[in-house]
Amino acid sequence: MIINILEAPILALLLSYIIKFYNVDIANEVGYTLLDNDNLPVYLFMSVIVAIFIGLTVSAEEIIKDRKILKREAFLNLSWSSYLMSKVSILVVISAIQALFFVLIGNTVLEIKGMYFEYWLVLFSTWVSASLLGLVISDSFKTVVTIYILIPFLVIPQIILSGIIVKYEKLNPSISSPSNIPIYGEIILARWAYEALAVFQYKENKYQKQFFKYDEAMSNSDYKRNYWLKTLNNKVDLCERYIKVPEKKKQVENAFKVIKNEITKEMFSVSGSPIKFAKYKQLDRNYPNEALLKDIKEYFETLRRYYIILYNKASNEKDQIISNQQKNEESREAFLNLKRSYFNESLSELVRNSGEIDRIIEYKGQLIQKVDPIYVYSDSKMIRSHFYAPSKQLFGYFISTYWVNILVIWISSIILYLILYYRVVKRGLDFLEKFSGNNESD
Repeated sequence: MIINILEAPILALLLSYIIKFYNVDIANEVGYTLLDNDNLPVYLFMSVIVAIFIGLTVSAEEIIKDRKILKREAFLNLSWSSYLMSKVSILVVISAIQALFFVLIGNTVLEIKGMYFEYWLVLFSTWVSASLLGLVISDSFKTVVTIYILIPFLVIPQIILSGIIVKYEKLNPSISSPSNIPIYGEIILARWAYEALAVFQYKENKYQKQFFKYDEAMSNSDYKRNYWLKTLNNKVDLCERYIKVPEKKKQVENAFKVIKNEITKEMFSVSGSPIKFAKYKQLDRNYPNEALLKDIKEYFETLRRYYIILYNKASNEKDQIISNQQKNEESREAFLNLKRSYFNESLSELVRNSGEIDRIIEYKGQLIQKVDPIYVYSDSKMIRSHFYAPSKQLFGYFISTYWVNILVIWISSIILYLILYYRVVKRGLDFLEKFSGNNESD
């Protein structure tokens, strides 16, 4: 018990102290600030991995060590559910304490302010889910050696397939997609926990929270004007140039397909403009005509002016807030300290994907935005989205990614408990063992 309690705070102290980076150049007069700590994303990710690893190791022997007792007392018809709840309840309490110590020490050392409860809730949820997974393997396998050999095979995919070490779109194209998180990514616990922490830390910190809606509008406007509209106008130019050239018919059809799809998304997606294309129904045709292409160009020009106005309005309102907080030297210093204490440049670059060279790509007849995913909303009605989405839809309602991801983690915990209760994995392994034994005897 003492080892279990001390394990989390010691790891938190080691992790946070080692990665507490700041520039030692003589020009740095303020010392350590959260703003310039390049390792904050590492802390978020490693916190999740620590939660998963400790949760697994703490619970991995809980059932297997009682196997002889359970076998000896089987004739008493003891309640399986009561036995499991005795294990789960203790593990939940231990997980809560371990997560609390980890967050108190780690966040304090790194000077992450005002988010103790939110960090604790994510890590506690992750700890519990990992503990239940540990109980499943503890009940399913026959030797302790097998269980501890299996743990790395459970942890390593959490690291590799979480979307942090290697981006999902950078994996083998046959098993990934540039538009959505692949299916296997949806069952990776580390992905849900890390994304919840990263999005919340960026979006809800005391500095960025006041600017988020303005940055979102500016990002959307900038992308639409400088990348999306330019790409679509090039598609229209291609159609106009080759519309009467039979040899280029396939190219025109492909370009027109992209135009149709993107106009449809612009009119009906949650992140589109309120401006509608008057001749939308004419887009049903497979091949354009000159008059339609002219109308499309005029529509794009109207959108361009709309996004210029939207950008300028958001920029002016953001500048006004900044100006109001820097009326004199004292308030200016307070504003800078606010940014130094709550904002983090490295996390901002990560969730905005600002280092991506390809800001926009064409994929299966659609244009995919690769920059600023933190400001992009998914049109999927049931949770699925790209990585770092600020909110996700649940039954048509937008809910913060933080709370959606926590909900998913607890749903996975419930599923793991049901698998444990009905001994699904154990029965499956026993069936395979019996089946292979019958084959050998035959």
